[in-house]
Amino acid sequence: MTEELRKDNDNGQIGLTKLLMAMDVAEMMGISVKTVHKLVREGKLGCVQVTSKERRFTEEQVWAYIEAQSKAIHEGRVDRKPALRVSSKSKKGGERKECRVEKTKDSWASLREEMSRWT
Repeated sequence: MTEELRKDNDNGQIGLTKLLMAMDVAEMMGISVKTVHKLVREGKLGCVQVTSKERRFTEEQVWAYIEAQSKAIHEGRVDRKPALRVSSKSKKGGERKECRVEKTKDSWASLREEMSRWT
């Protein structure tokens, strides 16, 4: 047995530390049971595999995960990927040209004259 799993009792007997169920770990960390199992599959959270379907956790494993996450946040690590810059091409018809219209009586008259030719 490893030292992590042993605790000495007052009688001198060696006992195991209490193993937590996934539900207990989820409640401690404020996440769902599915997320606990996902963390185990990703190798982020250690566990004791009791059977092929049952996992148990020691308090040390839970605290190790919490400390690792706390260090990662302090180091500036963020789990999200950096945002990609979006560059869009101009729409059909090419670039837009700026049109400056002087607001005088002559410009309005020339505009009306030009529009009358369109029909």
